[in-house]
Amino acid sequence: MSSETDTVQVDPRQLPAESFTDSDIARIQLVSDIESAATQLGQYAQMLGEDLAQAGDYVRQAANLRMLDTVVRQAVIAERVRGTSWETIADALRMSAEDAEGRWGRSEASWRRETRATSCYRKDPGSRAAGADKYITSDKPYQFTTATRRPLSASLDAAAHLTGRDVVAADHAFVGTACTHCSR
Repeated sequence: MSSETDTVQVDPRQLPAESFTDSDIARIQLVSDIESAATQLGQYAQMLGEDLAQAGDYVRQAANLRMLDTVVRQAVIAERVRGTSWETIADALRMSAEDAEGRWGRSEASWRRETRATSCYRKDPGSRAAGADKYITSDKPYQFTTATRRPLSASLDAAAHLTGRDVVAADHAFVGTACTHCSR
């Protein structure tokens, strides 16, 4: 049986779409949103570095970076799908549970109602997971020096039967844990 830190080769494109759990799909979508945000931030930094901006471009580009709200929204959805309480989410965001649920509750409900017909992530999660794997395992400057460049697909519930991963134990261990890289 492999451990969570072992790198297991899983081609998510070969897994049936129905084998991906909501947790898998939420995490795949979160990585995609992060990649989009990172790309836009990189383009913004390049514009600043090359000083090709016209008056107002710094502020205009910063205002266009609202996609960071999308990342937070999808992170909240991914947490909720994994069973994280509104209280824990609110604590992490330094707000009340009522405010957190009021702000993102409808987004979570809407996400849960999505189908293969309305969501590219639910329609073809394997290809989206493969894209996430490519992004995560490539050399990026944001990587922590001690980070293991393990593809997302190795930890997806859909791949659990191939990797020997105990999904229930992993989900149980997840509840109430905090990221060691995040400062509070």
